[in-house]
Amino acid sequence: MGLRVRVMGSIPTPAVVLAAGHSRRLGRPKALVAVNGKELVWWVHERLVSAGCTPVVVVNAEIESDVARLLPEARLVVNPNPDAGRTGSLQLGIEALEMMMEAKLERVVMAPVDRPGWNSEVLQTLLEERGDSAPSFDGRKGHPVVLSSSAIKVVREAESHHPLRDLVVFNPVAVKAPWLHLNIDTEDDVALLESNNAALLDCFPQGEGI
Repeated sequence: MGLRVRVMGSIPTPAVVLAAGHSRRLGRPKALVAVNGKELVWWVHERLVSAGCTPVVVVNAEIESDVARLLPEARLVVNPNPDAGRTGSLQLGIEALEMMMEAKLERVVMAPVDRPGWNSEVLQTLLEERGDSAPSFDGRKGHPVVLSSSAIKVVREAESHHPLRDLVVFNPVAVKAPWLHLNIDTEDDVALLESNNAALLDCFPQGEGI
């Protein structure tokens, strides 16, 4: 059953999926790493859509054709300079969303494709908060994050190479998510993902997006 998402007024919460990194340490696109036969970019996008986030854009770079094949109905944005960092990708996503919605964003969810260890309950908890929020488990903040209108303005006006952590202070929101800090960065991380497939599938409910 789909998750009902808190909305600001009558506007659902839009989202940006970040999938533009070159993945030099991994040696292959993180977005295309498979979990239970589906790629991470598919899981993250579909979980956001199933939760009611709309519109959802996917910012990518070298794998546009692959993402288009996996998500034929998704709005794709190509980042020509992914080496500049995630802030630049987020800026492109925000710009695309505001063009689609023909309005400035009041809030937005940002979900990096290489931080997949969150579930619908984590997202719902974040969306029930006001302001800039990030899930927290074991005293450490993780992803996805929610940015308020003031944070969106800061990001929009920032240099693309500035790290997001230097631009926005996210309020920690306690969640129960043992895999929250999983970061798909190396083949060892992929092996961990594969060896704990059953446990991680709790983060990817079978009824969502399938």
